[in-house]
Amino acid sequence: MNWRLVGFAAVVTAVLGGLAGITFSYLGQPDVGRFRYESRFYQNLYRSYPQIGAGLGAAIGGGFAVISQSARRRAASHRRRPEDRLRPRGRR
Repeated sequence: MNWRLVGFAAVVTAVLGGLAGITFSYLGQPDVGRFRYESRFYQNLYRSYPQIGAGLGAAIGGGFAVISQSARRRAASHRRRPEDRLRPRGRR
């Protein structure tokens, strides 16, 4: 497992998720002059959208990288010749 690749994918998708969260927070800002019956949590929830987006992006990106690497490893093991499966995968 290449943990550098997983970390890189998580960071990149966290940045993209944070940017999406900033966009959603801009679009989801409440109307200032309009009175609503909302709790304090929901009044300030739009401020947390970038953190929520970054967290979800990191989790999804890291998970996708792990799944992609395991699929590549599985495909590579099926492509090996039968006599190669008897030998260990070390230096030759």
